[in-house]
Amino acid sequence: MSLPSSSERSELVARSSSNELSIQVPRQPPVLITINVSGRKFEIELRKLKKYPTTLLGSTDLQTFYDPRYKEYFFDRNRDTFESIFDFYLFGKLYPPRGIPEDMYLEEVNFFRMMSIFDLDDTDSDTAEVKPSSKFRSIVKATNKALQEPSSSVPGKIWGWLDIFFIALSVVAMVTETNPYIKERVDTKGSLEQRIAFGVESATVCFFTLDVLIRFIVSDQRLAFARSPATWLDIVTVAPYYFELFVDATRFKGLKVLRMARVVRVLKLIKKNKRLLLIAYVMSHSLGELSLLIIVWAMCITVAGCVFYYCEVGLNNNVNSGADALWWAVVTMSTVGYGDIVPVTVFGKIFSTIFFYIGMVFLALPLTIIVGAFSKQYENKGTWSLNRQENKINRLYANSSKD
Repeated sequence: MSLPSSSERSELVARSSSNELSIQVPRQPPVLITINVSGRKFEIELRKLKKYPTTLLGSTDLQTFYDPRYKEYFFDRNRDTFESIFDFYLFGKLYPPRGIPEDMYLEEVNFFRMMSIFDLDDTDSDTAEVKPSSKFRSIVKATNKALQEPSSSVPGKIWGWLDIFFIALSVVAMVTETNPYIKERVDTKGSLEQRIAFGVESATVCFFTLDVLIRFIVSDQRLAFARSPATWLDIVTVAPYYFELFVDATRFKGLKVLRMARVVRVLKLIKKNKRLLLIAYVMSHSLGELSLLIIVWAMCITVAGCVFYYCEVGLNNNVNSGADALWWAVVTMSTVGYGDIVPVTVFGKIFSTIFFYIGMVFLALPLTIIVGAFSKQYENKGTWSLNRQENKINRLYANSSKD
């Protein structure tokens, strides 16, 4: 038997080395677990749950729901709602299920601790100690939450009621000062009424100023806070007081009009009532329907005013121009009827009756469209806006929608 040549030996070595390289280490199979939610079973890799350790399914608390008889984790929860939560672990996106009431969905989200995803930066799971900077950030965050959501804590409720008290006190003081007798006493320097009025105004302005400063300091988005219309509304309410400290308003009669800005403080109550905020939101999303109402109303007023002018001009002392006729059309077709301008001619009375009923019909038709759009927006936004966890849910949806 002849021995292999050197070339044959090298070829055998190359083949053996290639065979060794082709051998691959077998991968370990993924660890699958079964989750039984009221009879509906879901299978998922354990590592996908561990990506979110602060949630219920990703934490060690999951073992408390383990059923050794069937080797699965059992939850007596809503099955349809859990599908949305289960998809979040698979795809990283959370979408609200259709046909599920919002309060039920919120309850399931809280049970499975999905909200804890946003608290990952605030806690340190490796260390039990909290750093001083973390304490400061937690205080700032708690203060910001108390100011934004007064119902979330006792200090927030107290501050919210104080804000409402000072708003009411400012409005009452402003109305009281319009009384002729009190106004005369307030304008008298050194009088008791003047000192009381100045003290009340100073207290309210100091509180509103402090409120704006605290909100700006604890805000996590100061630039957006400074650009917010609500912030400028707060500034306008206190600006006249500081302006009058440096400028004598009695020497400049025109500057007294700045005191009218105090009336704007009443609008601060909108921020305290979520239903009023909801109405503002719905109206902003119904501008198309509102513009339709304005256009139809303007067309009717223009036609009615022109017809009324040519019927009454020269015969009615109260109709001297087209502007007077348009004013009559506005008052009549809006069903207000001040009575300052009335038709005196036969044709004027006939057309007035016709346009009166036309105005009611033309106003009623677009109103049905507006009411329908308003109801639709209210139903879509209402329940979530009135819920205390609206901001967290919206943040959860926004976060899950990112790629």
